[in-house]
Amino acid sequence: METEHTPTVLSAVEGYLAERAPNAKTKTSAEAAQLYSRATEELHRFARSIGHEKTVAQLKAPDAADYGAGEVRKGGDFEARLRPVKDFLAYLKKKGWHKDSLSVHVKIPRPAVPKGEKQTPTVGFQTVEVTESGLEAREKELADLKAQRPEIIAAIRTAAADKDYRENAPLDAAREEQGKVEARIRELEEEIRRAEVVETSGGSRAGVGATVSISALDGGATASYTLVDPVEANPSESKISVLSPVGKAVAGKSKGQTVKVETPKGERRYRIDAVSF
Repeated sequence: METEHTPTVLSAVEGYLAERAPNAKTKTSAEAAQLYSRATEELHRFARSIGHEKTVAQLKAPDAADYGAGEVRKGGDFEARLRPVKDFLAYLKKKGWHKDSLSVHVKIPRPAVPKGEKQTPTVGFQTVEVTESGLEAREKELADLKAQRPEIIAAIRTAAADKDYRENAPLDAAREEQGKVEARIRELEEEIRRAEVVETSGGSRAGVGATVSISALDGGATASYTLVDPVEANPSESKISVLSPVGKAVAGKSKGQTVKVETPKGERRYRIDAVSF
């Protein structure tokens, strides 16, 4: 049972975030809003993993160490995921809610870099072929999502004023929406970073930006599609993703070649009649 001096992990997280929420009376920078949103997402994930109904006093050093080690094993930007957790655990000690400094048990390893060399990321360097309109669509969606951040933070701040974090549906809904938005923002930022705009002219092999005409070898109808990256796919305009069954089958192929396409009704064979840009 929660007492004033031994809050649950969830209550401690909510209190910590409430103290650090951007001030409604001051202008919140985009960077500050992003950092707060990321901390919110990571701390709630930590609380769910560690047991949000536990009291803070029940947390042990191995709990913190195991959580940190697990995040490191996942790879990616584990430092960004673990930094809010370390700061939160240090806060517990400062508030006197835990007798130990659990923060020191969350290890964030640094990759060894030879002297004189600059550290460079080791993952996520694969490029993604997109059309100019596909890149523009991603950039617009990213801008729209970032513009939602102040509104979401305001909704969280309003809901958190209730103080009853255990049964607060508006707060839960706002947190969930924030998590979805931030996850999509990171996804879009990564796609834009890796984007390589393809030329939509020339070439004889099918790829992003190419219009491909095919005919079924079993006597079925012919069809013509424009291959695009997934974000641009629109079957009503005959634009299909290069990752769709047909897209994957014809990508890299030329006029006259035969391809196999897996469909819900089984495998079908098509002839590529034309490839144009």
